[in-house]
Amino acid sequence: MGEKNSITQAWRYYENGRTYNNSLSPSQYATVNTNIEFFIGNQWRNLPQTRAMACLPKPVFNIIKRITSLFVASLTASGVAITYDPLQYYDGTNLSDSSTDASEYATAEVRNLLDKFKMEYRIREALFDGAQTGDYCAHFYWDPDAVPYGGAFGPYRGEIQMELVDGINVMFGNPNTPVVEKQPYILIVGRDTVDSLREEKRRYEKRNPGKKPGVEGGIQGDMEYFEQAGVGGKHELIQSDDGHDKCLFLYLYTKKSHEEDVLDPKTGEPVMEIVRDADGNPVPERDDKGFPIVDSSGVPVYKMRKMRRYVTTVHVTKATRNCVIYEDVDTGLSRYPIAWGNWEKQKNQYHGRALVTGIIPNQIFINSMFAMVMRHLQLMGFPKTVYNQDLIGQWDNEIGQAIGVRGMQPGQNIGQVAANLQPADMSNQIIYAIDKAMAYTKECLGATDVQMGAVKPDNTSALMVLQSNSEVPLENTRSGLYEWIEDIGAILLDMMGTYYGKRPLVRDREFDEPVMGAGGTPMIDQTTGQMITQKVTRRVAEDFDFSQFKHLWFNVRANVGATTYFSEIAMVQTLDNLRRDGTLDVLAYLERIPDKLIPKRTELIQELKRRALAAQQAPGTTAAGASAPVTLGGEPPEAPGGAPAMGGDLDAMKAVQNMPQNIQQRFSTLPQKAQTALLKVQGAE
Repeated sequence: MGEKNSITQAWRYYENGRTYNNSLSPSQYATVNTNIEFFIGNQWRNLPQTRAMACLPKPVFNIIKRITSLFVASLTASGVAITYDPLQYYDGTNLSDSSTDASEYATAEVRNLLDKFKMEYRIREALFDGAQTGDYCAHFYWDPDAVPYGGAFGPYRGEIQMELVDGINVMFGNPNTPVVEKQPYILIVGRDTVDSLREEKRRYEKRNPGKKPGVEGGIQGDMEYFEQAGVGGKHELIQSDDGHDKCLFLYLYTKKSHEEDVLDPKTGEPVMEIVRDADGNPVPERDDKGFPIVDSSGVPVYKMRKMRRYVTTVHVTKATRNCVIYEDVDTGLSRYPIAWGNWEKQKNQYHGRALVTGIIPNQIFINSMFAMVMRHLQLMGFPKTVYNQDLIGQWDNEIGQAIGVRGMQPGQNIGQVAANLQPADMSNQIIYAIDKAMAYTKECLGATDVQMGAVKPDNTSALMVLQSNSEVPLENTRSGLYEWIEDIGAILLDMMGTYYGKRPLVRDREFDEPVMGAGGTPMIDQTTGQMITQKVTRRVAEDFDFSQFKHLWFNVRANVGATTYFSEIAMVQTLDNLRRDGTLDVLAYLERIPDKLIPKRTELIQELKRRALAAQQAPGTTAAGASAPVTLGGEPPEAPGGAPAMGGDLDAMKAVQNMPQNIQQRFSTLPQKAQTALLKVQGAE
């Protein structure tokens, strides 16, 4: 396989996939390239260069890009997170330490990975790919040379990496189904510089001295870029001999099964099982005379053997046309490291149908009709002057310029010398048809005025109902996106269990820390005599053995949180109503309000908690369960037990501040009835 003139097996699979894509009607390559060009605005491509076409204006009213951007924004308006839940019959603990929850560690590490991948941006990029090409794909691989956390926690090596791949560069061994795990093989197509591929081959041979699958000189630059997506993929630097020219490479993923011993996870020793005959009965051990052997208690001794099981793992080969970089490497993974998604699924093929594909005919009609309207206005939209050339040698349209006339007869009408031809009228049906074409296109796709922001948010309740109804056409696409994200979660769990081993994990943990007073000493609860504590969330680094994920089973879920504009308005209004009615206290309100609405919200919450605890320890405070007076100096009033007061007591605090200064100073020392009477006078109650 390493000879220069030979063709690798991966390349043969690539030629089969290319033939399949070209056999579709129309060709998948032509469909993808047309969609990309129309999306970016190049909508007058491949037109016949006739004389009439050369004179025709070429306007572009790109409703494709507007609708696509709208749908992608709508699909990504809600934040998505990956979480792992144990099965119902599993207690959620790992095998080595029953005091920890393995699913929490998996969720925390995946959160770190998604932050590293910049997943929110990647999801938008993937959806734009799907809207234009019909497919979107995420490819994951293990980088053994990467340093986790920049080496801050020790000499650990290796990180999971992610890249988005054009759907046209992914080829399934069974193209009639989009199910990834049912594929006999999967090809990932890419292009890289010759120097980079040669260096990768040298690094692999250095790590594996006994494996030299191909000759390095077989990696040569080529021009196999005509099937790449978009105009940019079909233009590269001029080839040279300095190694900077590019070459097409292939990842070939296959699955292979082998038999291995089942090991006890606690002892590491092989697990033994009883040998059974064809009827399922245990086979007893027999002595030299053929009699069954029994132990000292009279129980028959049965034949034992090592328990075996079939294990299926993913193997990978990386090759070019004539050279293998590495071949048939066992990755140890049980799943293909490929997450595949479609914008709209098509029957009996793995390629999806793009959003842009269905809008192109309407877009062509709108552009062409506008072009003819513009051409008509250019030719017929302005009056033309007709003059008698026998009387006027040359016509001049300059403002204020006199025009000389010769040979006019006495009494001859000036209208016989020159006149203006009025422009011809254009049918109003043309503009009406264009408007209807645009309106019906948006309506059929579900791009309503609510989604496109063409309404005022006066009645948020009605707008939320309309917005929910407008999201219905995107539900299938949204479900496909969430399935794609859950597949990513399963792949990451598989890769962590295969490659990580024991290494540090950075995650959030809650701690009970003492509340410090003004002097820096811990505060003591007057009623119980115990130190007052508060829950504080901090990021910590903890060692964890990720290899146990290979022996555990989790449910993978894509959790979605609504963050759309109208839902946020409704949420804030609901919190305001609960606060006004006294249902929520200050702390409960601040803990639920969005961060961006109140600057330094966390610091404000901590300050209010400190004030409440300080007021509880101050002289003159009531015992738990009694009604507490309003405090001085603008401090928030307290409810029973030292908690911040309800919403109605905020008016009481303002009422106290409006009282004379001498009454404010004595207010907290007055009896409760006197305080209530003063508040009634001020209109606070």
